[in-house]
Amino acid sequence: MKKTLIALAVLAASTASMAQVTLYGVADLSLSATDMAGARSDASMSGNGTLNDGNSRWGIRAVEDLGGGMKLTAQFEQNINYETGATGTSDGRYAYMALDGGFGRLKAGRTLSPSFFGVATWELTGAANFTAVGNQFAFAGAGSRNSSEFSYTTPKMGGLSATVGYVTELDLAVAPNQNVSKVDANVIYAAGPLAAALSYNKLSNASDGNYALGANYNFGSFIVAASFQDAVGQSQGWSLGASLPMGPWKFTVDVAQDTGYDDTNWLAYAGYSLSKRTTVYGAYYDDGKSGTAVKKTAVQSKTYGIGVRHNF
Repeated sequence: MKKTLIALAVLAASTASMAQVTLYGVADLSLSATDMAGARSDASMSGNGTLNDGNSRWGIRAVEDLGGGMKLTAQFEQNINYETGATGTSDGRYAYMALDGGFGRLKAGRTLSPSFFGVATWELTGAANFTAVGNQFAFAGAGSRNSSEFSYTTPKMGGLSATVGYVTELDLAVAPNQNVSKVDANVIYAAGPLAAALSYNKLSNASDGNYALGANYNFGSFIVAASFQDAVGQSQGWSLGASLPMGPWKFTVDVAQDTGYDDTNWLAYAGYSLSKRTTVYGAYYDDGKSGTAVKKTAVQSKTYGIGVRHNF
């Protein structure tokens, strides 16, 4: 009996020290067409384009329980194009390590930025490729990811949390012989029907930073979202949208206007959930003026089509 108890204790200890490894991914394909500058394209397959709910990918996540309420996470992701079978560059997505505990979360590597997580808190499409808000304002003016980022996230306190990230001068390397670092941060509140966030990021050599303040409210039968955006330079504006869930269906309309460039992007989306992991969708996305939050041209594109997304 004593030997049995010892053996069980050893087995339990060895099991507790083993990392839990999860393989996951997204498969997304669509049939879409684009009208640009008066020229209309024929419908064609799209693997990781504008008219995809999200880029297809695979990822691996390892989580080890360190005891004392702490755990270590290592995560890696890579793009996959289900149209051609090609894989994207390995530095295109997640590649980080994180330490979680009662103190919060410490994280280092390549990751979605604090500004992105702030916008994704209230944005209505789940940050899809055809998001009007993300494409118009580049997720608080700075894109969705940072490489070489050190970050700290506070524990949640009644739905409130905050993250601050930093990229050093040598790691950022914006241009040769320029000592430029980056601060990226958010403050998020998510509890009950309300989700709201402030996103902020700034380069050390810039006179001002990029801001995005947004919120959504779930009324039960529908969800409304709105934001104010102020990127560095001429770009600034607002967004307004609504989602209507109806059983397996979800309908979304979203408008994002950059008043600095007199540019309006808008999206109409319909999705039907075949299961918890698989959705058939259709979308119409008007890109307004093309470019980024800090530079735009008069070239306009309209993309529309249907697709399927499967999470595994």
